[in-house]
Amino acid sequence: MSTNKSKTASPTRRSQTINNNGTNKTNIQLSIDNSRQDFVLMDKDLLRGLSEKEVEIEHLKTTVIGLNTKVEVIRDMEQDVVNSQTITKNSEIKRVELQTFIKTTSIQIQEDAQKNKQFQDSVINENNNLQQEVLRLKQALIQKEKERLDQQQRYETIISERELRIKTLIEENLQQLAKIREQEQIIRLNEDIADQLAQANKLIEVLTEQKRKLQQELETASDYILALEDKVYKANKTSLELLRQLKDAEIEIETLKNYIIELKQRIAVYIPVKDDVIDKKLAEFINNYPDRQKLKIMFLRESEGVYQFGSKRVAVRVDKDKINIRVGGGYLSIDEFLDQYTPAELDKMERKDPLKKFSEKIAMQKTLVGKEVRESSPIRSPTRQ
Repeated sequence: MSTNKSKTASPTRRSQTINNNGTNKTNIQLSIDNSRQDFVLMDKDLLRGLSEKEVEIEHLKTTVIGLNTKVEVIRDMEQDVVNSQTITKNSEIKRVELQTFIKTTSIQIQEDAQKNKQFQDSVINENNNLQQEVLRLKQALIQKEKERLDQQQRYETIISERELRIKTLIEENLQQLAKIREQEQIIRLNEDIADQLAQANKLIEVLTEQKRKLQQELETASDYILALEDKVYKANKTSLELLRQLKDAEIEIETLKNYIIELKQRIAVYIPVKDDVIDKKLAEFINNYPDRQKLKIMFLRESEGVYQFGSKRVAVRVDKDKINIRVGGGYLSIDEFLDQYTPAELDKMERKDPLKKFSEKIAMQKTLVGKEVRESSPIRSPTRQ
């Protein structure tokens, strides 16, 4: 405003100076002073304007510095987001690899358990066959011994009769020798008696030989039974070794189960199906559940809203951001459902555990086999050492 006033005043004074050539030096000096004052005022206004602009520039510089700082923070945040995405991707890859390893290990363990079961069944069958063979041989031996005793009794009866007859003949011959010592018939009768005695002696020798052979057969049968008992002992020893291996496998399986539970506590244990609101809500509940020990029985999705929980097939729905599970004619919250049905399902799993059933079956069969071997073990012949 002051600059415009000074410019309008100066031409007026110049025209007055031209028109009034007689104006004195005082007026000229006054005009110069006025001009100087106008320039001083204009300089002050310029300086004030420059100060205001410098303040605005400083303010703009401060604003620019603040914006640069925010830009750097935003860049750092973007870098953190990129790093988080990379870490998440790597964790997902490791999780998939870990699931593959767990699945492969589980399949291998099942195959080993099946092989052990087949081998154990073959050992049990062989034990049963050996026991049946032992029983059959014992029965045959008893039958043969009975027949030998019957035959020996018959021979002894014959010998007794022959001896009685010989005694009778001797007595008769003695009586007749006193009467007809010189007769040839008595001599021939004595010769007949001698022949009969010889035949009786030969018969006794035959019976003695048969008895010796029967005794030999009895000893051979005893040796065979001892060999069978040795086979049974080795089979039982093999069964015990298999039981030990089975216990080691059970310990290894328990270790793997604990390791899997620990891994499940570190990573997400349930991956939802895309575009399924109920499955996503269920996955959020499971993955954020504080007590993983209660989640030993998992939900297996069959279709939208239908899941398999152990041996139960249940319907799941979401009401007002809460998960409800249909059981029978009504609905339970998921916490109530887990508290009520998880222990029962765990008991069913333990009863259906094939390794536990197999161990109990093997232990029972081992006890029965040991008892039968002790009860049916043959007694060695008293003449053998």
